[in-house]
Amino acid sequence: MTKTENTALQMIAETARCPEYGPEMVTALMKKLDVNEKGFALLMNVTPSTVRLWTSGAVQPSSTAKRLMQIFETGPEIIGKIAGGQPPADRRDL
Repeated sequence: MTKTENTALQMIAETARCPEYGPEMVTALMKKLDVNEKGFALLMNVTPSTVRLWTSGAVQPSSTAKRLMQIFETGPEIIGKIAGGQPPADRRDL
């Protein structure tokens, strides 16, 4: 485990609760990760319509989804590892 991974895991372990990830936080995370609804849905393993429900405030993300968002927010470099170490060819499509 790299030092960055260890640090991210320590930060998460020290956090008693995840942030609530309301519509503004979900939208801000998508902007930080430079992905649209489709790309964020792929990262979160949900449908784009679920992401739309989160960003509209109609539905709150589950506790598991919130934790995953916290991980992506804390260590966005993990996305490259999920993608097999290869950044997307054209991030505008995501």
